[in-house]
Amino acid sequence: MPKIFSRSFAYSRVLPALLGFLAVSAVYLYGFPQPNVFYALIVLLHALAGLIVTILIFIFFVRLMREATWTARAGWLLLACGAGIGTALIKMGTSRPEWNWLYAHILLSLAGAGFLLSDRLRTRGWRGAGAGTAVARIAVVLLLLAGLGYSAHHIRENRWLARSKILNPQMPPATMDSEGDGPNGAFFPSSAQIYGRKNIPSKFFMESDSCQRCHQDVFTQWSSSAHHFSSFNNQWYRKSIEYMQDTIGTKPSKWCGGCHDPAVLYSGL
Repeated sequence: MPKIFSRSFAYSRVLPALLGFLAVSAVYLYGFPQPNVFYALIVLLHALAGLIVTILIFIFFVRLMREATWTARAGWLLLACGAGIGTALIKMGTSRPEWNWLYAHILLSLAGAGFLLSDRLRTRGWRGAGAGTAVARIAVVLLLLAGLGYSAHHIRENRWLARSKILNPQMPPATMDSEGDGPNGAFFPSSAQIYGRKNIPSKFFMESDSCQRCHQDVFTQWSSSAHHFSSFNNQWYRKSIEYMQDTIGTKPSKWCGGCHDPAVLYSGL
């Protein structure tokens, strides 16, 4: 039985396995972004595996540089740079302003994986030995990986555009019945709609402070704007809604709630 914590086992088995997982998870994370728990889990596992790989590269760096071919050494150096940026991104949070660093992490890691894969193919005897052959092998592998990256980018952008595309009607509706999902909609007479027609928990809208970490400037502007006091925290608005509901019922107040009270309206209350 191999000792899991032995250096040789970590070098020969754990490190390659983690690199394989990082490669597969990276393709999934970049090409198929989804707002669900499974995607978030893969993000966490990718970050954890990346940290472990970074530590292992640091531990075995001298050995990797001493025993590897020039192709593999170049691959490990590129991976080390990509791992360093990835570790920094975990600390920074990888918000939109850091996306240039994210792409640098992806490109360096992709190039490093290409060099290592090329060296792996050499050990399997693919296209023989020699400097010229090695360069050709690296070029072919990098082109294939570039094609894979472009395909993932194409899938990512087209899926997002297709799902997020907004088609406005050429003419405004003649009556309220044509707004949103119509009279049978859950939020009528509001024109508000929810993707999949599933309610959204009110807690999703109540924790505004969670937006601040990534969107500090927008959060600051919102906090000092009239929009910050556009719902039931504005007593004038609250009393007008309460009066409307007491006078003509709850349903007409949904027309206001579509903009002012998403936490209440979208949760189905």
